[in-house]
Amino acid sequence: MCNNNQGSDNKQYNKSGIKDLFEISTIVLASIFSGFILGLLFAPQSGLKSRKIIVEKIKDIIDRGKFTLAEVRVIGEDLLGKSKKKVDEVSTIIKGTDGAGKR
Repeated sequence: MCNNNQGSDNKQYNKSGIKDLFEISTIVLASIFSGFILGLLFAPQSGLKSRKIIVEKIKDIIDRGKFTLAEVRVIGEDLLGKSKKKVDEVSTIIKGTDGAGKR
């Protein structure tokens, strides 16, 4: 007999894992934000100087993010190309041909 409940258990487990990850991410982001705000409140600098520093840091973070996304895209395209090549190799082996249609 086949147990049809296994599929629903796996889906429920995956949803639970995603929910847990979301909750952890939310807590981490809230902690970082709180620390940032507390740092600003107790900073020994004037408000104008603090705002300039914040703007510079935000611009820096945006630039780093853009650079990181560009790197991820290049790496992803490379992995995609390698994956396609590997799929073609395995497909050729499964079909029993040498790639030119000959056995």
